[in-house]
Amino acid sequence: MTLLQTVADTAVMGAEWLRLERPTLRRTARDRTGHHLALFARALPPSSGVGVYRPLSFMRYGSARGWRFDAFCSEPPATESEHGDELLSRIPRETTLHVVPSPLREPSYRFFPRVDGGFTNALAYARYAIDTLASDPPDAVLASGPPFFTFVAALFVARRFGVPLVLDYRDEWTECPFDFVTKDGDDLTWEKRCMAEADAVLFVTRSIMEHQLRVFPELDRERAHVVPNGWDPEDFGGTAREASPPPRAESAILRVAHVGNLAGHTPPFEFLESLKQLVTDRPDWISRLKVTFMGRRSPSADAAIREFAYPEVLEVVDHVSKREAVRRMRESDVLLMLAAPRLDRSLPTKLFDYLASRRPVLIFGSPGESSALIDQLSAGELCPPGSAKALGDALERQHHHDLSSQDENVRAWLQEHRRDVLAARAFDTIESVMSRA
Repeated sequence: MTLLQTVADTAVMGAEWLRLERPTLRRTARDRTGHHLALFARALPPSSGVGVYRPLSFMRYGSARGWRFDAFCSEPPATESEHGDELLSRIPRETTLHVVPSPLREPSYRFFPRVDGGFTNALAYARYAIDTLASDPPDAVLASGPPFFTFVAALFVARRFGVPLVLDYRDEWTECPFDFVTKDGDDLTWEKRCMAEADAVLFVTRSIMEHQLRVFPELDRERAHVVPNGWDPEDFGGTAREASPPPRAESAILRVAHVGNLAGHTPPFEFLESLKQLVTDRPDWISRLKVTFMGRRSPSADAAIREFAYPEVLEVVDHVSKREAVRRMRESDVLLMLAAPRLDRSLPTKLFDYLASRRPVLIFGSPGESSALIDQLSAGELCPPGSAKALGDALERQHHHDLSSQDENVRAWLQEHRRDVLAARAFDTIESVMSRA
């Protein structure tokens, strides 16, 4: 690209930014029901990544509440769309899905902020949404991140139409301890701005909410709300009341399954090291243990699994549909979760599905929200890293762990954490800020 073209693109994008910064309250007639939401999330079906399920639940269960949606997302990479058609079929007819084209211009980044996911993407989403909604303005705007350029786009759109802005933190932004969220540019400035202007901010755990309240004076407790992740009974073939522990066939082989992504923030290295030592010290485990890793894997995690000294103990299964994953969970004896120290404020989505599968959960790693919940429900145990004997003992205990004694407690917890129940909580908040506005 020539210098002249770069200068021209920079001027055009700069002018667009300035236009978006000007709040223009449009008094165009709104949806007569007062229930029209503009939703921003980079990944929506047919993307099949784990981040899709929460915004998808907002669309599904919000529509049952009388809301209609214009949802703005990006085209999913081919590597993230396996089994996405199943999820696409769940989008309600009250939702119009808009795939925002990637920005074609290449401005000089010295003159633009750097935010997670790209500031030019934020401008592209905002302009596309404003043009799309010009004759049918929304009554509220909701953005779900990461990535968090969606927050910036939603900020511009909410200002343009003069409607409430709601931010949904599926993970943390500048306080995220992992590298899947960037925070080395102007992220802090824009996070503070988005948080200050938001009418409501949703967090997936109380620990994350309390941490954000301590760190950001821009956020006050009245606008901060906890809406946890959840589970869908239909994935399990019934309702919460039918989600009793499925029968477990007596077997000499202990079947352990880790279901979900193995990314940079959930490395399997310490677990594999303890497992290797266990099998080395106790060769009888070779014939009585099968550990399955199911889902997408980072290159380093994939290499560690494939180089494991006892390959006959491991099974590798690539990404499968949600219902196939559930079937595999329920066929396992123990479900494995890896808990890095910096995940202590999080409750990963897989834990909700693990508990709904009604199998004992072995959390390998550090204590946090996840281990506290498992302890509260007597649904498994925490195994610290570094000891082959501790791992072997924990596996033995969970192999024989009877969950039926805590059946009512787990049922009650599952009932409270169905995605439809939690989506209703989110829309209670949205409708509350709309009434105040």
